[in-house]
Order: sequence, then C-alpha cells, then structure tokens
Amino acid sequence: MNDIPNPTGQTPSRLLLLSLLTLLAIALASPWIVSGALAVLGVDSTTPMEWVPATFPPREAYDQFVREFESGDVVVASWPGCTLDSQACVRFIEAASGPNAPRNTAGSPWFESVASGSTLLARLTEPPLSLARKTAIQRLKGVLIGPDGQTTCLIISFTREGLTDRKHAVAWIRSMLLQTAATSPADFHLAGPVIDNVSVDEASAASLRVYAAPAGLVILLLTWWSLRSLGYAVLVFLISLTCVGLSFTFLNACGDRMNPVLIVMPVLVLTLGVSGGIHLVNYLVDALESDPFGNTPHTSALKTQATPQSLTMRAIAMGWLPCSLSAGTTAVGLFSLVVSELEPIRVFGFHAAFGVLATLVLLFMIVPGIFERWPLRRRATAATPGNDAPLASNVIRHATPIVVVVTAAMIAAAIGVPGIRTSVGIDTLFTPESRVIADYRWLERMIGPLAPVEVVVRFTDASPVRPAQRLEIVRAIGTTLAEIPGVTGVLSAATFVPEFADNSGLRGAARKAIVARKLEHNLVRLSDMKIVREMDGEQLWRVTARTSALSDINYAGFLDLLRKRVEPIVAAHGGVTRGISANYTGVMPLVQSIQTVLLHDLFTSFLSACVSITLVMMVVGRGVLAGLISMLPNVFPMILLFGLFGWTRTSLDIGSVMTASIALGMAIDGTLHFLTFFRRGLAHAAGDDAIDTAAQRAAAVRSAFHHSASALTQSAIACGLGMLVFAASSFAPTRRFAWMLALLIAAALAGDLIFLPALLTGPLGRYFTPKQRPLPRT
Repeated sequence: MNDIPNPTGQTPSRLLLLSLLTLLAIALASPWIVSGALAVLGVDSTTPMEWVPATFPPREAYDQFVREFESGDVVVASWPGCTLDSQACVRFIEAASGPNAPRNTAGSPWFESVASGSTLLARLTEPPLSLARKTAIQRLKGVLIGPDGQTTCLIISFTREGLTDRKHAVAWIRSMLLQTAATSPADFHLAGPVIDNVSVDEASAASLRVYAAPAGLVILLLTWWSLRSLGYAVLVFLISLTCVGLSFTFLNACGDRMNPVLIVMPVLVLTLGVSGGIHLVNYLVDALESDPFGNTPHTSALKTQATPQSLTMRAIAMGWLPCSLSAGTTAVGLFSLVVSELEPIRVFGFHAAFGVLATLVLLFMIVPGIFERWPLRRRATAATPGNDAPLASNVIRHATPIVVVVTAAMIAAAIGVPGIRTSVGIDTLFTPESRVIADYRWLERMIGPLAPVEVVVRFTDASPVRPAQRLEIVRAIGTTLAEIPGVTGVLSAATFVPEFADNSGLRGAARKAIVARKLEHNLVRLSDMKIVREMDGEQLWRVTARTSALSDINYAGFLDLLRKRVEPIVAAHGGVTRGISANYTGVMPLVQSIQTVLLHDLFTSFLSACVSITLVMMVVGRGVLAGLISMLPNVFPMILLFGLFGWTRTSLDIGSVMTASIALGMAIDGTLHFLTFFRRGLAHAAGDDAIDTAAQRAAAVRSAFHHSASALTQSAIACGLGMLVFAASSFAPTRRFAWMLALLIAAALAGDLIFLPALLTGPLGRYFTPKQRPLPRT
C-alpha cells in the first residue's frame, strides 16, 4: 500500500481504533456470514406459485384444481426405446410409487403419482371397457403415446414436499432412470414445470459459480487501476463483498428464500459498494492533496496545527453528505418496493436496501481510520488535476445543443416505451442449443405437446343431468377443444368410454343404455384415475387439452378462447339453471400469468422507486423544480435503452427489467456526488452577497468535475466491465442482464458527466442556486 508515514509519537486515534475493531469484528463474524450466505444459496429457490398470495385469482383457480384432482407440477420423461412394451417403465413406476418410494427427511413422499402410456393403455383395453388395442392407442396419441403408436413416456406428479426438495427429487429420477432404463444420461429427455424450475436454478447457480469469481477479479483489478493502490482496492472490494454476505445472511435470518429476482442483489450491493468506496477514497485523497502534512501554501499558522486526524476529518466532512445521500436515496427507492404483493420484489427491495446501507456504514467505519494511518499519495492515484478540464469546457461550451439533443432523444425513446414486449416462455430462458430446449423438442416430436390446459365441468348434486348426458357434454367439449389451433391431444372421460355407435333406432338406444350403465358402475374407477371426482356436493369432470410448451402462446388469451368455445356448449345443455358450470386453469397458464404480473409489477415498482427518489431529490435540492430537473439524468439511461427496445419490439425478461433498478442506483449515486460539489462550488463562486450568473454556474460545474468526475468514471468502468464478464454465460437471462447493465452504467455515466452539467450550466441551473438572504439595511 503506497503511503505517507504517520508522524511519529502519535497514539492511535479513535478513527483508527474504530477501523481496527470493525475489521476484527468482521473477521470473527466471517464464518457466520459465510455459513449464512451458503445456507441461502444451497436451498432451492421459491417456485412461481409461491411468489403470489393465495388470493391471486389464477392461483385460486389452480389451487382448487389441485385439491380436486392433482398437481400440474410434473416431470415428463422418455428416452429412445421407451415404448409401450418396455419393462423399464414398469420398473421405474414400482420404484417411484412402491413401499421404498423416495421421501424427504420428514418421511413425506416426493411424488404424488406416476403414470405412463402403458398403464393407461391397460385400463382402456381391460374389462369393463375392453377397447381394441388399436382404438385405445389412437385415443392416447398426442397425450401419452407418440405419433408412431409405440413411443410413450412417464409422467411423474410431485407433492408439495417434492417441489420444496425438487433438486434432489429430480436427481433421484435421473439416477433411477439410469438404473431401470439402462441407457446413458445423454439419452434421457426430461421436461415439465419442475424441470423448468430446476434448470433455471441450476443455470443461474452455474452462472454465479463460473463467472462470479472472474467478474469479481475484474472489478478488483479495475478498482486497483482506479485508486492506484492494491491495498485500498482490496479493502474496498472486501468491504463490499462482506456486505453482500451480510445481505444473504440477513436474508437467511429472516427466513426468506432465494428467488430469480434476488440473483441481482449481490451485483447491486457489490457495484454500489465499490462505487462508494472509490468516491470515499478520492475524497480522502483530495483532502490530503491540499495539505499532505498540514503545510498549506497560504496559512503558515496551520503548518504546525494540521494533523492526519484533522485532514481525515476534513475529508469526512467533505464526503459524508454526498455518500450518505446517494446510499440513503438508493435505499429509499429500494425500500419502496416492499409494498409489492409479489414476494420476489418485496424481498429484493427490503434486503437490497439493507445491503446498500450496510456498505455506507462499513465504508465510513473502516476506510477513514485506515487512511489516517496509511494515507495515499496523490501521484499514486489515477486522478490527475486537469484531466477533466477539456470535457468540462466542451460540455459548458455546448450546453444548449446537448440539452436539446438529449431531450429530443428521450422524447423519441419514450414514445417507443409502450411498445416493449415481455416474454416468459421457456425458450427465452435458454439458447436453442441448450439441453432443456433440446429435450422439449424431442419430447414434443416423439410424444406430443407438453403444456396442459384444464377445463373442469362441474355438475351440482341437484343437477338433473344423467351421467350419460354428462359424458356427451364432456365429449362435445373435447371435440371442440381439439379443433382449436395448437391443440393436438385431448384427454377426458370420453377417452376411456366407447363412443355411442348410433343415437337413433332400437339398436343404438340399447347400446347407449348399456354404455350408460357401465359408465355409472365405473365412475369410481374414473375417480381413481383422477378424471371424474365427487367433492363438496358436486361431480367434477376433467378435460385436459395439450399445447406446445415452445410455442409463443398467450395463455390468458388462450383461456378466453376456451371460454368462448366451451360456454356455448354448457349453455346449450342448460348452464347454471341445470347445475352446470365450467372452470379453466392449468399450471402453464398460471406460471405465465404470475410472470406477466411480476414483469408488470417490476415496471410499476421501478416507477414507484423513481417517485420516492424524486421526492428525496426535491428535499435535497430544496425545491420541486430542482428535484425534477436532477431526476432527468437518472431516468435518461432507462428511457433511452428501454425505448429502443420498444421501437425494435425486442422481448424483455425479468432479468432485463431488473437492470433498471441497478442502473437507477448507479445514476443516483453519481448525480448526488456531482450536485453536492456543484452547490458547494456555486456557493463559493457566488460569495456572500452576489447573485447567480452563468459564469458562476460554469465555475461551479468545473469544480464539480474536478471533485467527482474521476471517481464517477472509475466506478463506472470498474463495475461496467466487471459485469460484462457474465455476458459469456450460456444462460440467456444472465447474458442479457450483463450487457444491458453495462450499457445502462455507461449511459448513466454520460447522463452524470454530460447531460447533468449541461442542464446546470444553462438557465435551469438557477433552481439549484442557494437562496440569498437580503442584506441588512444600513
């Protein structure tokens, strides 16, 4: 660590003692911090169903379906050679549902049921239905049997306990398939909502595991380049990293679990911590630059009075306000997210705010005391006085054109924002070459579409409709669903009952009566198959339609289409007047609706954070207009980039939207540092009894550039390039998150060092001028 020796004879100051004690406390607490963070990262993240309250209407409908029939959280498994005559399916079903079926540590089973095309085919061909094998296979095509009439699959339904421990449950499935099917792991093809969740968990964890260390190393090296001191770079980086660990430990202590939104929390805390550390060290160096040993060139009386302690306190006085305002304002914006009904956003807002405030506290508790004992030389830093002068002069000279061009660009981009498209499909999460997408393609080609949509036809106990008539209604609904584009398979009670050959004449009537009696006698068997259920004074008939999981289906619109097709059939048979109604749900429609609401809530939460921060900026700027003007450079990056996405109709995912929150934090950080020194420079340039002039504002802008431009640039380069390391990830959301965040950080830097100074130099800068008190009359 490059340093200027502390004068001899000095006893350790309170600041140094505070720094050393804080470092000792962190060292002693590090095992607890590490174990708490690992405990959070080692637990399966929450599923989409856990993100919303139980009163969320689509979840209410789905939970009701699960209570009445079964969970839609399944794994679909198949492999080359998985045919109707394969004994591997039989062996797997025995292992998964027998007395030795896998269970969690509490003894609860992971799987609710296991079925295959072979088991359902046997039920269709055995008495009392006794369908011809060819007919039965034809009915199961596109659902459990492939187009070739031979390839089939396993459908493994999970319990709630299995979902909670899904990583181990899926690992057991893969291991058992390897034992029972006797094929290589490369031949297994797994899909379904559970696989989606596990794949996202594994891919995001792999991204952190593979790229977190290189990204951290890049940030550390660039921080070293910025400060020109390895010791201080390591100190700032470790403090920021400690706050990341504290955030996860606090998350674990609160009983919260990981979710996809929380993946960005360590990035936010680390980048803001490094940025704040670079700013703080620069303030300390600035104080030292003016007087390394108290030897000011202007006042000889201070030569014997100034000490490292007094210089450090002067640096703290210089930097505590902008650092506290930037961290505090960002924390206020993040904390405003706790009002969201969605758990991921609420948990992210609370714990990210904690992490940001923790970086502020630890930086001021540690860095000043260390600097007091081992101060840096100015020549050892990357910032050299005068380096920022050309940029400042150009911005001041062209302030009006800059404001006009940037404002026009923001307006044009804002017009495109409503055109933003969001996508929550599995194909947007993984590359076309990924194993997950390849498995989906193979299964949908060899078996059929994998996304189920459920229609539940309800008959009250008072309904006069006989079972045979109910079967006709269900058959008519199934026929209608099969005609909808994208639906290639339908499963219902009609699948397991022979069709009426003819509804007219004595022979047809007799056959119909026979089938009706068989149907009434076999309702119990259909109930065991979870096709027909008796619950709470109602008889429920289930109709399942299959759609492609890889198609870009808007399930909200698809369910509306189902209603338009099904409700006329229900109404034609009497509707509610005869005790008939229908419900519509499905795990894929639910997941899509949750993710769509999540994306919408991310946008609205970001807007609420902007409003909260704007109110704080109004207080800091001591005026409504000053607060509004100071927000323009902060929203400039988001409006520009997201407006461009809107114009180009580029689809965004959850990770893409979350970059806005981090970029807002970085932009606010820079804006407050720049504004603090602009106001100080303006007060110094104006004097006690002078009025605001353009020249004074220009001088204040130059002063702000001198004090903050280098630190702003250094922190943006360190954090932006560090995040670009994640752009090499094969996990699409991580890759998009990385390059989008890097672009937003660069745009935020441009907003703070080009757009904001141009605004302050022009007439709008008057609103930041400290109000002058009238001079007393003489």
